[in-house]
Amino acid sequence: MDIVILGAGNLASIFGQLLSQNKYKIIQIVGKTTHHAAALAEKLKTSYTTDVSKIYDHAQMYLFALPDNLIQEVAAHEVFQHKLLVHTAGSVPATVFKNFTDNYGVLWPIQSLHAESPTTINFPLSITASNTFVLNSLLQLSKCLTTGEVVVLSDEQKEKLHLSAVFVSNFTNYLYHIAFNYCKEQGLPFSLLIPLIHQTATRINETTVPIALQTGPAFRNDSNTILKHLLLLKNHPEYEQFYQLFTKNISKEGIKKQIPQQ
Repeated sequence: MDIVILGAGNLASIFGQLLSQNKYKIIQIVGKTTHHAAALAEKLKTSYTTDVSKIYDHAQMYLFALPDNLIQEVAAHEVFQHKLLVHTAGSVPATVFKNFTDNYGVLWPIQSLHAESPTTINFPLSITASNTFVLNSLLQLSKCLTTGEVVVLSDEQKEKLHLSAVFVSNFTNYLYHIAFNYCKEQGLPFSLLIPLIHQTATRINETTVPIALQTGPAFRNDSNTILKHLLLLKNHPEYEQFYQLFTKNISKEGIKKQIPQQ
């Protein structure tokens, strides 16, 4: 299958390398800037363009590895009419393509991928497809992309899973940022917390209910420790807001655990 990749960032690079190592041929890279498009094209030994009017019109698939807000705008160009269009965004529905073609779908890696990632990757992959032809095509293609779990989701299911992914990845990473800044300000090595971060993450598995692993002063209703922490944060009102919000909700879960089940 001949594929045109739109985009020249991390995801375009990783998917391009994985697909070109198998039976798929990347015939063109379409990038916003010559520098990035040319660099990826050289890596994949293919051609490139930054001009929409010069996109090849004979590809069997057009893979949109673009920022979310550009997907529909770019897909509206005539060259994509009635073609197989696929994007990689978790928060954008497959139906973003429905006015341009009957054959469309989504390949969303449920993980943050970076260009320096290994070329053989084990990550879960979500597929959304407009029809059986697209579904079978993407299922075949997915075998070249990951050895991890592949799931077929509707747009509605994918949207809700993406929201959940924001909680477990984006929000937790911001909490690491808060801890990093606080440690730096206090002259403490953030590196001492990294083993704890790893331990907390690796304790979660398919059979574990996360709240069953909850610990800390809020969960055990340790008001003395909570007060001490809040005093330490008195010069950081934005961090204090996070602390109070999490403490409030975690305390509710701790109280539930203490109430005897009827």
